[in-house]
Amino acid sequence: MEKCFDEKRIAKLTGTAVQDDETFKAEGGFVPERDQFYFEMKQGDYVFMVGFKELLICLRLLEKMDEIPEIGEKWWQQMATLYGNDIYMLKYDEAK
Repeated sequence: MEKCFDEKRIAKLTGTAVQDDETFKAEGGFVPERDQFYFEMKQGDYVFMVGFKELLICLRLLEKMDEIPEIGEKWWQQMATLYGNDIYMLKYDEAK
């Protein structure tokens, strides 16, 4: 079944990525929930931020769906060390 998406409902990257460098420097260490990059997205007039961790989870989903080549467990382990093991908690139901 072909899916058609309303272009007005699809968010697009604006080309801006930000990180709270001042907090990172002041606190003296990397805390993923605080220090990760956030990417600016725009949907119509609505502008919002998406964290790198969420993009990692999207990438993991695509890998589980066999939509992209397998990335490799070593790389995922490195990402989990930085961003938390919940990137592994993704459940993909092939029946959907």
